[in-house]
Amino acid sequence: MKGLTNKIDTSYVDYGKNNTDGEKLAKVLIYYGLIPDVYQKEGKIICPVHADINPSFSYNLETGLFNCFGCEAGGRDLFRLVKQIENARGNSTKDIDIQYILAKAMNNKKCANIKIPQRKVSYKVQIEEEKHLYDCACDFYYGLKKSLWSENKGFNAEPEKQEAYDYMKKRGFNASALNKARAKITYNQFYPIVFPMYDNGKFRGYVCRTFNKFIEQKRKYLYNKGFSRASTLVGDYGYERTGKKYVIICEGYLDRLKMVQYGINNAVAILGWKITDKQIEKLKKAGIKRVISALDNDECGRNGTEYLRKHFEVVQFAFLRGIKDIGEMTKEQFNKCWNKTKERILAINAELKKRREEKRKNKNKAIAKNKKNKTNGGLRNGTVKQNKRRC
Repeated sequence: MKGLTNKIDTSYVDYGKNNTDGEKLAKVLIYYGLIPDVYQKEGKIICPVHADINPSFSYNLETGLFNCFGCEAGGRDLFRLVKQIENARGNSTKDIDIQYILAKAMNNKKCANIKIPQRKVSYKVQIEEEKHLYDCACDFYYGLKKSLWSENKGFNAEPEKQEAYDYMKKRGFNASALNKARAKITYNQFYPIVFPMYDNGKFRGYVCRTFNKFIEQKRKYLYNKGFSRASTLVGDYGYERTGKKYVIICEGYLDRLKMVQYGINNAVAILGWKITDKQIEKLKKAGIKRVISALDNDECGRNGTEYLRKHFEVVQFAFLRGIKDIGEMTKEQFNKCWNKTKERILAINAELKKRREEKRKNKNKAIAKNKKNKTNGGLRNGTVKQNKRRC
């Protein structure tokens, strides 16, 4: 980006002053080639800020808001967004250069006639809309015919159901797991199977999975409109619910389902690599102090585990070399990893017990020493008084 600062004009600082927040966001996204036009007022795209594979960057051109669930880039601050994009591309992030890019985006001839009315809603209306979307999600999922899954050939008579079962079986899932998950057939050729998402037993929404490899490259999972991943923990957690004081944290829905299949009842999916503040709050409210991090065995997962350490006592799940996530594991592989993880837990417990014991001994020594000092002090004071009387 050399030479840009020589062309800069002070008027560039007030970029897009005649545009709404949504129009300014649209111009930036079009400038970077992230969206082709503004016909779709909201959507999800590959995040331009971090190494994203599945679309996790949502935008709304009516409100001007954007948010990435993966790296938590979000808000309305376009200056910061452009700076993050340029940083991700290894370019200059000097303020004056960022101002130039924003000015260039705002004055882009392709976007000259963009007009998007800014939508402002009251808190009451927002709550009503969220409730309506939640009701729609309930109606869709519970309105579908119940699916009973079986290993027996011919039981899944419908071709759509058989196709879904064959796909899930290839992924290592059995009929029992699908029944426990309450999976259903959507009869949608692009996203044929749907899973309900329960947060400690409460329905929060649903997620559909595609089997099509071409669609998978763009979007593997389709969530119901209005679903909030940031405030949802898929699964059961807390002593009252699971009988356990710790929880196993994984990324994806199917990672958690694989653990359920292998007999784990206290696993939760955070639906991303980085836990959110609302999810942390929920776990702490349920009395969770220790977590086992089974986030993906890659760079993002390791970063997510380090972030967990800021809020909980963390035990790292013992992945085998070459295994990326729980969803890939066979029962034998999982048992091997789980046994190693339990050994880590026992070692940590032994170390904590040793520290507590040492702390207790040191405390007792301090108490004994304090008593001894008081006794010796009393004796010395008595001797001094006797000497004074003799004098």
